[in-house]
Amino acid sequence: MDPDSHSDDWRPAAADGPVELVVDGQLFQVMVQPDGGCRYTWVTGPNPGYGFSSGAPQVAWQRVGRADPTPPAPLPLPLTTVGRHRQSIRDFLAEIDPETGYFSEE
Repeated sequence: MDPDSHSDDWRPAAADGPVELVVDGQLFQVMVQPDGGCRYTWVTGPNPGYGFSSGAPQVAWQRVGRADPTPPAPLPLPLTTVGRHRQSIRDFLAEIDPETGYFSEE
């Protein structure tokens, strides 16, 4: 599938395998883990294998007391949308030093 053709509302899962996305002219491979966390590899970046990861989605859930009838947190949590993956990649690229291709020291 064309890396630019994925719908922003699609929620890829681990079973979908690696998903390629083009963001701001850069190709990234997104690998969704079974727990919902993700590994982003910057395929067209200057440093082979460089990228970033995100943890699995989590929810804060607190009971008021032992007798609180609040049910446990709803699971499973929804997976991340392609639109959110694209935004995470844009945020990553905004932090990159163009001279080194790594996170900026500033």
